[in-house]
Amino acid sequence: MLYLATLLVALLPSPRPTEAPVGSDTTRICLAPASVESSVGDASTASGAVRDLFTSFLTGPSLRAQQLTARLASQVHEEAQQAGCPYLLLTTLEHKRGGGGLVGRMATSAAQQGVWEAGVGSASAAGRIAGQAAYGAASQAASTYAASVHNKDEVTLAYRLEQGDGKALLDSSDKRKAKADSEDLLTPMVQQAAEAIVAAITRARS
Repeated sequence: MLYLATLLVALLPSPRPTEAPVGSDTTRICLAPASVESSVGDASTASGAVRDLFTSFLTGPSLRAQQLTARLASQVHEEAQQAGCPYLLLTTLEHKRGGGGLVGRMATSAAQQGVWEAGVGSASAAGRIAGQAAYGAASQAASTYAASVHNKDEVTLAYRLEQGDGKALLDSSDKRKAKADSEDLLTPMVQQAAEAIVAAITRARS
């Protein structure tokens, strides 16, 4: 009987070390669907580009973006509360058509190279996978949206970062004018905004 009990214990799988919850020390930011004001291109494409770019830049070793689906302001705040996000990011994209100009295509690969590293350089395997997925989606979305940009078009990105209680930590905007057809204006705008957002969160915590 003792031999049988010993054999059964030996055959049982060894208990695995307890793992810490994934993202337990990660700052989460809920992203509301972007509001788009434009008669140029497709609004859903523009909104998706803003969403995917912010997700890419706000994904890293200690930072994670969570996309929301509600579109009404009241529902967005409720969804963010239910998700337990300590921060909510609200964005608006305005695209105004410029006049005429040269027809050309600006190469965006050089401008994009290196700016996606925020998510890809995560220390954990889960973080790297999330970062790489965000990178791929953002790269494609930025390229698709840039195809709708023409020379002298004006693109304005407004963004507001709120705490869970609705207090604004950051409320700003960035406006840029295209110098060529298909210029990727959105990527550097979102990168700059993401850096300001992280800085605002750091200040609020200090």
